[in-house]
Amino acid sequence: MEKRPRRHSLFWPTLLVGVGLIWLLSNLGYIQPFSVGSVLRLWPILLIIMGVDILFSRQYPWVGAVVGLLAIVGVIGFLLVSPKLGITPTNSVKTESFSTGSAGVKTVEYDFDTSSAPVYISSLKSTSNDLLQARITHNGTMRFEVSGTSNKTVSLSQYSDTSSWFTWDFSYDNYKWDIALGPKVPTSIVLNGGSGSLDMDLRGVNLTSLRTDFGSGSSDITLPESETPYKGEIEGGSGSVNMELPANTSLTLTLNTASGSTNVNIPHDAAFRIEVMDDGSGSFNLPSGLKKSTDSNNFSIGAWETPNYQTADHKILIQVLGQGSGSISIQ
Repeated sequence: MEKRPRRHSLFWPTLLVGVGLIWLLSNLGYIQPFSVGSVLRLWPILLIIMGVDILFSRQYPWVGAVVGLLAIVGVIGFLLVSPKLGITPTNSVKTESFSTGSAGVKTVEYDFDTSSAPVYISSLKSTSNDLLQARITHNGTMRFEVSGTSNKTVSLSQYSDTSSWFTWDFSYDNYKWDIALGPKVPTSIVLNGGSGSLDMDLRGVNLTSLRTDFGSGSSDITLPESETPYKGEIEGGSGSVNMELPANTSLTLTLNTASGSTNVNIPHDAAFRIEVMDDGSGSFNLPSGLKKSTDSNNFSIGAWETPNYQTADHKILIQVLGQGSGSISIQ
């Protein structure tokens, strides 16, 4: 008896093509960005068309294609008429501005919790009387909180409304955090990075401490010169980290890296010491001309310093507390 060839439904391939088509139309602007939550209101229809496909697709594969096409046309039609029905995306892209003054403020701590958008942090002009000026383009809800009087805490973060799910616009081309910090008040920064890139140029900021916990986005950090010593704590993620250290400044920098590469650029003729307390599987590169000041059987564990470190007026101390699979290069 001749075995009859198995017939495959065309429903799922047609549906995949339709999802790609809808996504493309949304990114091109023919259909406004929409929330998955609004589309999921139609989930009973999905059960119906799946049932029809199961019933008829084995004998009539073309039925699956027809059902898929009808589903696509129905979804596109729903998205086109939904604004007229009062159904609008809750996560539409918007731009907001935030600011706060520096009058009477002796110290300030910034607490930034970033997201998938690129983040740019810089210094305001020396004549500015603001602590912070920020312009954020995003698709969720921003939280901007200022507390304290003479010792202020400024928090800036973003969260998404879980009831609206998430949008189909994953390009993030228009999203951006642009933050400028005041130069006058002694400043402490706590930053939790997300998947977006970070460009932090702190030259001009009166920095007293920096504590970061990076995510998957790449990070470029330029630290400021200062007359008083300060400390930076860097927790790496899967994204690369590039740092420019200041001249004529005493600084303690601790590194705890993960899978992302870390590059630290030290000023020419700076007096510095590097202490490695835990190594990982990633490569570790040091500048030439250093002397090892501790004895250790492990080549990558120990302390190295420049000949002028002990007598220098300004010292840079770099402590590697932990290294993951990412490389560390100090030069």
